Amino acid sequence: MSCDPIDCDRAARRLWAFLDGELPAEDVAEMERHLAECVKCHGLTEQQRGFLAALGEMECADDPAVEALRVRVREMLRGG
Repeated sequence: MSCDPIDCDRAARRLWAFLDGELPAEDVAEMERHLAECVKCHGLTEQQRGFLAALGEMECADDPAVEALRVRVREMLRGG
């Protein structure tokens, strides 16, 4: 882990892995420190959390097509 704080670009690249719980603990701590200090990244993170929550609350949330859409959206947002 780097001792230097991460910048917004690095935080943005890690955002979806962070939200999906896929980051190692030291990277989570680094993201949390950045989000506590950066209003812009904190706002973006909360916006994306809201987006994920809305997808999860859809009435047809158990529909395989909806799950496929969630996966595709996450991949697209990650740049994949």
